[in-house]
Parts: sequence; C-alpha cells; structure tokens
Amino acid sequence: MTVKEYTKSKLPCSILNIKPTVTKSGEDAPLLVWIPGNPGLLYYYQEMLQHLHLKHPDWEILGISHARMTLNAHSNTPIFSLQDQVDHQVEVINNFSCKNRKIIIMGHSVGAYIVQKVCLSNKLVGSVQKVGLVTPTVMDIHTSEMGIKMTAALRYIPPLAHVVSLFSYIFFYWILSEGFSRFIIDKFMGCGSTGYQAVLSTRIFLTHRQFVRQSLGLAAQEMEEITTNWEFQDRFINYCEENGTSIWFLFSSNDHWVSGKTRSHLSDYYKDKVKQERLKIDVTDKIPHSFVVKHAEYAINAFF
Repeated sequence: MTVKEYTKSKLPCSILNIKPTVTKSGEDAPLLVWIPGNPGLLYYYQEMLQHLHLKHPDWEILGISHARMTLNAHSNTPIFSLQDQVDHQVEVINNFSCKNRKIIIMGHSVGAYIVQKVCLSNKLVGSVQKVGLVTPTVMDIHTSEMGIKMTAALRYIPPLAHVVSLFSYIFFYWILSEGFSRFIIDKFMGCGSTGYQAVLSTRIFLTHRQFVRQSLGLAAQEMEEITTNWEFQDRFINYCEENGTSIWFLFSSNDHWVSGKTRSHLSDYYKDKVKQERLKIDVTDKIPHSFVVKHAEYAINAFF
C-alpha cells in the first residue's frame, strides 16, 4: 500500500491502489478515486488513504497523482495544464473501471475542480454514484487570501515557476543537509509529531525542480481559469441530477484558499439547485485547507 510509478498512462504519474479486503460475491467493489490538490504528489495522502481503507474495507481505493508528479518524470517534461490533468485522470480511471462499475470520486482543493471536469468528460467509463469536493477551490480562487498573494506574485514575477524551482533545488538539495532541511520544513509547516509523512513529502517536492515548476505553473493557470463561472457549475449540477449522483462538500471555515464569500455563494447556489437528499454540505473549523498534514485521521473518522 505505497505510492508506485504508473506506466500505463500516456503522461508520467504515480498511483496508490488498495484492493478491498471485504468483498461481495459476484460484484465489483466500488471504486473510490482520489484526486489530490496542487502540487498533486500522492505521498501527502498516503496515510490518509490507508485510514480511508480501514474505514471502508469494501472499497477499492485508487489515488492518482497529477501528471508529471512522479519521481521518474523527466526534468524537461513540459508543464501540464488543467485540461491535461483532467484528460490524464480520465485515462487512468478508465484503466481500472468498466461500463457499470460504481465510482465514488473525490478531490482535494484544485482536485475538486478536476473532479467536476472529469465527471463531465464524455470519455469517462463507469457510473459515478457520489462526488466529494473537499476544501474545494472550484470557483474564484484568486479572491481568497492566498489567491490574492499568488496573483500579485505572478504579476511582479511572471517566470515565478522557473525562479522558485531553481531556488528550492539549490537551497534544499545542494546547500542544506537532508536532516537540516527536514528540520526547517517541520518548523515552517508546524507538523509536529503527527506530520512526519508531510515533512518527507515536502522535502521530495522541494528537491525536485520539475515538481516545483509543474506546481507553480499549474497554480498560475488556476488563478486565471477558476473564476466566477456559474454556467460550469450548472453543467456539473445537471450531470449529477441526470445520473442520480450525490454531491458532498467539505469546507473549512478557516480556509486561506477558499474565501468565506465564495463558500457561502457556492453553498446557497447548490442548496437552491440540488435535491436535498442528494446534497450534503459540511463546514468545520476543526481542519485547515491542507488537512492531510496533521488532521487526516480525524477528517476520515469524522466526515468520510
């Protein structure tokens, strides 16, 4: 149950696949698909997906990294766009799914936006039963606290992805020892005793230029594309209504990537448009946007 390179997709990626330990005779286990947020590294979610397996042993769990976010990706691989990520996710899901297989698909942060796009793809194979949008940046990301800062940084330093990727590689790979870099990351992120996996994941991220470049390059596109688009939300809602798909939102009330105004507008809009029995909206102050750092087990036990 570890993250492994996946070689059956057109674009380089990694997956984490956990087979069900409880099965029903003659039936395919439901397929739980997890799409990470930016930077799209599955290492951050490894412990979370293992906790999810313990809670739902009858599911097959499939975590799919963003395209390019694998240790074997070539350093000169181009930055893949949001649409590239959507097409990539659909391709990998289809390799594990079949025509009538029940799919539960969830995404974290920008992964939630990718989830919505994946559902609307006419190439997706399977029957989506439930969609989970976890601390979702599906609209107006540029108006959030961090979105405002990111937009300003990109305005003043257009080649931000290339500059930061070079700096992080030199600093965390060449200058600092592995032990000292972990210490700095731990203190900066406030991981403590429960965030060991997050520290390791962040060091992997910062010591690979192609990861930082892909992450910031994708973030720049997020600021431009994920804005006010109620027509897109309507298309997603109509898809769910037509297919009997339930929708679950999990918002953090302390989210620096989703403004309170955006959260309220989305919640009200979905409550007006979606049948009550197919919609669930949770808002909590117990987890931050990046809940996988220290709150993964709590989040799984409380909400999933």
